Amino acid sequence: MKKIAILLAFLIASWIGAHAQEFHFIPRIGLNLSSLYPIENYRSMRAGLNIGVAEEIRFSRLFALEPGIYYSMQGYRRDYSRDGNACLKADYLNIPVYAKFYLWQGFHLFAGPQVSFNVRAKATDYIFSSSLCPPFMDEEYHDASGDIREEIRNCGFSLVMGAGYTFDWGLVVSANYILGCTPFFSDTNDFLTGGSSYFQGKGQNSVLQINVGWRF
Repeated sequence: MKKIAILLAFLIASWIGAHAQEFHFIPRIGLNLSSLYPIENYRSMRAGLNIGVAEEIRFSRLFALEPGIYYSMQGYRRDYSRDGNACLKADYLNIPVYAKFYLWQGFHLFAGPQVSFNVRAKATDYIFSSSLCPPFMDEEYHDASGDIREEIRNCGFSLVMGAGYTFDWGLVVSANYILGCTPFFSDTNDFLTGGSSYFQGKGQNSVLQINVGWRF
């Protein structure tokens, strides 16, 4: 299997090398506005950064492929903690492969799959009330802050879609949306119906990104 994968990678690289017309190097940095979906009434967006680099492989005036690798600060905030500052920070190494379609001058649309690897997960001021889980008895508070990486799924898959503009002098601006296709938490049970962990559920990543870069 390993030999087959290496051979396949070699064949793909050879085909790209034979058909590509241009290669460009694009470092990027941008803003993340992240949460989980389905949206719940106590959850709001966490602001963070994403930074990384991509390679644009141009096959024609209209079409290109763009693989990349990015460090992405994701997660979400909670609105109903006692102090109002609860935050779940989940940072990823995102590896997308975009198909880019140039429609007019530098204006382009792009879309493609993305694989993500969780590298950090931390809860801050994350306080749960016992009144949220049955039986509804005397209310108690539980501090679940700290390192929670074991509660977050190590690897995930997403679909990405967006639009951008590449200026002749090199500046690249873009906006895109990451739609998670795999659960955010390792445990997909529902906390409200008696799960074993505070950090669980079927929510998936939902991230709006606004980026700037430079094409070399």
